[in-house]
Amino acid sequence: MNSFRMIFKYWAKSRRNFIFQFTLLVLSTIFYTFTPIFIGRMIGGLTNTTDLLMNFLFVLLFAVLVYFTNRAARLKGAEVSARAIYYLRTDISNAIYRQSFSFFDKTETGQLISRATSDIEETQMIFGMGLTLGLQSILQMVGVFVGFLFFSLELSIILITAFVGSLTISYFIAKKLKPIFLETRSSFGELTNTIRENIVGAEVVRMFSTQDKEHKKFQINNQRFYKASVDSVKYNSLYMPLVYVIIGFMIIITFFLGGMWYIEGKITLEAIITLISYIAALGFPLVMLGQIMLLYVQADAALTRVREILDSAPEIEDLPDAIPLKSVRGEIAFENVSFGYTSEHRILKDVTFKIPEGKKLAILGTTGSGKSTIINLIPRFYEINEGSIKIDDIDIRNYVLKDLRRVIGIVSQDTYLFNKSISENIAYGKEDAKEEEIVEAAKIAELHEFIRTLPKGYNSLVGERGTRLSGGQKQRLSIARALIVKPKILVFDDSTSSVDVETEFKIQEALAKIMTDTTTIIITQRISTIRNADLILILDRGRVVGLGNHEELINSNVLYKQIYETLFQKQKSKRDNINE
Repeated sequence: MNSFRMIFKYWAKSRRNFIFQFTLLVLSTIFYTFTPIFIGRMIGGLTNTTDLLMNFLFVLLFAVLVYFTNRAARLKGAEVSARAIYYLRTDISNAIYRQSFSFFDKTETGQLISRATSDIEETQMIFGMGLTLGLQSILQMVGVFVGFLFFSLELSIILITAFVGSLTISYFIAKKLKPIFLETRSSFGELTNTIRENIVGAEVVRMFSTQDKEHKKFQINNQRFYKASVDSVKYNSLYMPLVYVIIGFMIIITFFLGGMWYIEGKITLEAIITLISYIAALGFPLVMLGQIMLLYVQADAALTRVREILDSAPEIEDLPDAIPLKSVRGEIAFENVSFGYTSEHRILKDVTFKIPEGKKLAILGTTGSGKSTIINLIPRFYEINEGSIKIDDIDIRNYVLKDLRRVIGIVSQDTYLFNKSISENIAYGKEDAKEEEIVEAAKIAELHEFIRTLPKGYNSLVGERGTRLSGGQKQRLSIARALIVKPKILVFDDSTSSVDVETEFKIQEALAKIMTDTTTIIITQRISTIRNADLILILDRGRVVGLGNHEELINSNVLYKQIYETLFQKQKSKRDNINE
C-alpha cells in the first residue's frame, strides 16, 4: 500500500463526513467560480448605478456563501482528519502490541517511540489541511479552467501550460525532498533513542563518567537533524516565488493579448476583467496544490516508517485451528528442541527432558548455556527451530497463545514495575482482582508487612520502574504479581537473588503450602532451593548433560558436583562475612 492509498483509507473511516464535506466544497466552488463573472460585469459592463449595485451585491453574496460553505467543509474536514489520526494511532499501537519478542530485539526503542509519536504528528497536516485544501484547490482549479474556456480558448491553453509547468516544478522539488524528509525522520528517531538511553541508563553513564561521549553522540544526531531540516527549507522555498511569477506572467499576458483583441473588437472589456479575476482566483489553488504536494512528500516519509510497523507480521501467531486451553495439569516436555536467536548460532541443541505435573525443576548450568532461553520458549516468546515443546502432551503451538500465557506465571530477574500503586502493580495481570487476593499474594511474597509501614499502604506509588523500592522489594512485588493469577506453571528466573536467605525461605515455605499442584521451574544459585527440587536439569553449551535429583547427580554428574561445590563455598563465605 502506497502512502496515497493509505491516506485515503483513513479518510474513508469517516465516509459520511467525507461525502458531506465534498458536497460542501462543490457548492463553495460553484460560488467561487461565478464570482469573477459578476466582477467583470460590475467593472467591464458598467452602464448605470443600478447595474453596478446589483453586481456588487451578487459578488458580496457569493463571497458570504463561499465563506459559510468553506467553514462548514473545514469543520467536517477536521472531524475526518481527527478520526483518521485516531485510527492510525490505534493501528500502530495495536501493531506494536502484537509483535513478538524478536521484533523488539531488532528494533530500537527510540525509533519505535518516534514512529508512534512524532511520525504520526508529521502526518497531521496532510490528513487535516491536505484533505480540505487539497479537495478545495482541485475543485477551484477545475472551476477556473471551465470559466476560462468559456471566455477564451486561446488564453486557456496558455493557462493550462502554465499550470502544468507549475506542478512539474513542484513534482521535481518534491522528488528531491523525499530522501531529505526520510533523513529528517530517521535522525529524529536516533535523537529520541539517544535521549531515552541517557535517561534509562543515567546511573551507568554517570558511573563511568561518559557524559561527554553521550553528549557527542547526541550532537552528531542533532547535527543530522539540523542539516536535513535546513535542506528541506531550501528546496521548499523554491516553489512559492515561482508560483507568484507564473501568476504575474499570466496577468501580463492576459492584459497584453486581451488589449490587442479588444482593439480588434474580438473581446469585450467585461471578458478581460473576468479573465483577470479568474487568474487572481487561480492563485490560491495553485499555491495550495504545490504546497500540498510537498506536504504529501513530507507525510510520505513519515508514513513509510509507520508502514514498516503496520506491515510487520508477528513471527508468533495463533494457528488457524488453535485450541483453547481451559484447564491444564502442568506436565511439560521438551522433545529434541533446538533454538537460536539468529539463524547462524544455536543456543539450545537437541534438548530433551520432561517435568511431571506439580513437580519442581531447578535449572543449573554454565553462563550462556541456555537456562533463560528455556524459560522464554515455554510461553512461546520465541519460536523454536526444531523439535517440539508440549504441555499435557499437546504441542504448545496448537494452543491459543493468550490462553497458554495465562496459565504461566513468570518472575524474572529484571523486574519491570509500572509507575502506579503497589496494588495496581500486583493486580496487573488480573483486572478484577479483589483486595483480599492482592493482600494474600503480598503475604505469600513476604511483602505485606513492609506495605503496612507505608503511609498510603497498598496505594503507595512505586515510582518509574519501581525506583522507590529496593531490589528485594521489587522482586517480591514481582512474585506477588505472578501469584495473583494463580498459574498452573510458575517460573522463577533467578528472581530471589536480591532477597535475603531468611525471606527466601519464608517465600518458599508459603509457596509450598498453597501451590502443591503447580509445576515450578527455577533458575537459582541458592543451595537450599536446588536441594529441595524434585528434579535438577544440568545444561552445558546448550545441551542437557544431566537430569535427576540432588542425590543422584552429586554422585554421578561431574559438572553438577563442580557447580554445587562452587555455590556452596560462595554461600559459606558470604555467611562467614556476615557473622564477622
